[in-house]
Amino acid sequence: MIFKLMACSCFILGSIGFGWTKVKEYHRRYEELIYIKYILNSLLLETESHKGTFGESCFALSMGLKEPYKSIFEGLYQLLERERRQEPRIYWNEKIRELSGVLMLRKEEERILQGVIRCTDGTTMAMPLEVLRQSLAEWDNVIREAEVVRKDRSKVTLCLSVTAGLVLCITII
Repeated sequence: MIFKLMACSCFILGSIGFGWTKVKEYHRRYEELIYIKYILNSLLLETESHKGTFGESCFALSMGLKEPYKSIFEGLYQLLERERRQEPRIYWNEKIRELSGVLMLRKEEERILQGVIRCTDGTTMAMPLEVLRQSLAEWDNVIREAEVVRKDRSKVTLCLSVTAGLVLCITII
């Protein structure tokens, strides 16, 4: 009997732990989406107020960002202002795909981020601010959807994990 109680407590704790871990993943993803909005807002402000090139705006923006975003914008600056080894859009798309794997971005979210620099050649401020504003508006919709998913899935995940633990306990007893 004592072994059954120990097994039941392990199943319940394990299933709650699994559910809690999934809920934390939902929250982390949501927080990263919010941080990306902060980056897009900062890029818009930097582009509006900066009189230099887009590459210089990227470098100025990178100073206040956390990794991996800092290195992405520093790399974009290096590419635009110094190296010119590849086209900025190709570099940007590669970095967004890498970021997508880490953050589990959906295709639509990836498309929005890839479109952020679609109108720049990097040497002038040729990037229309309307493109960035449009990306921000689309990103706001992404955040709203992610918030609903985070709230709903968090509740469902916790309920299902506790239920699964209880079903396992009933099975053992």
